[in-house]
Amino acid sequence: MILLLIECARAHPDPGELRRLSGLCSDWDGLIGSASQRGVAPLVFWALNRACPDAVPPEALAALRNCFRQNIKRNLRFAKELLRLLDLFGPAGIQTIPFKGPALAWSLYETPGLRRMADLDLLVPQRDVSHAIDLLTSNGYRRLGPSIGLRFFSDAGQLVFKGTDGEFTVEIHWRVAPAHFNPLNAAEIRARLAPINVAGRLMPAFCPEDLLAYLCVHGATHGWISLIGLSDLGRLIDVYRLDWDAILSRAARQRMSRIVSLGLCLAQDLMGSNLPPEVSSRIHGDARAVALAASIRAQLQDGRASSSQDLLILRFRLLEGWRKFLFFWYSLHPNANDWEFFGIPESMFPVYYLAKPVRLAWLWCIRPIVNLNRRARS
Repeated sequence: MILLLIECARAHPDPGELRRLSGLCSDWDGLIGSASQRGVAPLVFWALNRACPDAVPPEALAALRNCFRQNIKRNLRFAKELLRLLDLFGPAGIQTIPFKGPALAWSLYETPGLRRMADLDLLVPQRDVSHAIDLLTSNGYRRLGPSIGLRFFSDAGQLVFKGTDGEFTVEIHWRVAPAHFNPLNAAEIRARLAPINVAGRLMPAFCPEDLLAYLCVHGATHGWISLIGLSDLGRLIDVYRLDWDAILSRAARQRMSRIVSLGLCLAQDLMGSNLPPEVSSRIHGDARAVALAASIRAQLQDGRASSSQDLLILRFRLLEGWRKFLFFWYSLHPNANDWEFFGIPESMFPVYYLAKPVRLAWLWCIRPIVNLNRRARS
């Protein structure tokens, strides 16, 4: 089943392989459910409907077609809301860069309806976060989570908002990735922006080389469990003529070569991405990246989920040099989960630095032992 989903998620699926794998599928309801869960149901319809519609049971093809049509309507609503938010932030002097969601759907895919999206991600300068919060809350959005100071979110670098109608979720970012796993320089990204067209309007976006680095970081942050993330990376490599020297040299300078190598190994091995021979040779020269890619590929094929501890360990293994020290520093920095766990008043914020090791000891040492003993007694 997963092999069929992977083939459908490729930029150029093989028609013969699609037909062969479709013939092996005995649980189409399960496949559709898995495709929806992994965010690739529109891609599955697009690939199978073009290559071998006769190999798919009519009711399954109809269900996939319905998913595709509903996603088109949903994406158009998201694009309309994105344009409204840009019109809100622009006159206020907030430089806003949309990324993920509509930015990827309109710039990387044959039709925007192929890319599933769950929210709108907007990168704003850190100095403008408070202003952006005020604009959103006065224009139909409410902040999710505890109403505590931004210093509790210094690692995540984002806040989540929900529209009062419940349809749209907006994430305001002042970091492109969590600080403990963030080799990307937002100022450099802003200096290299390239315009894209979303729903008929030009807007700023990451340049293709920075977008590739971001997709590799984002995928690694979540353990590459999402096929849509791999599809994004594969299509980026297919759509743009990339400056590979710039990509690899920046990755080395930012100490993220292993992160990029892991993403490119997966794109080549799973998405069939056509990398230049010298790039393929270089990324496969990193034995740890190759081993991690093999492990993730096996995990995808087995359908195994990663725990939060597994993801943290993966991130740590991917970090290079002094960035490992940042990992530990931000792991000790208070966050919203600590506020909810301890309930110490925000005015006593420095106390959280003393309390945080207690919570980490509970999460990583004490609770696993307690749970193990409970399972042994039962």
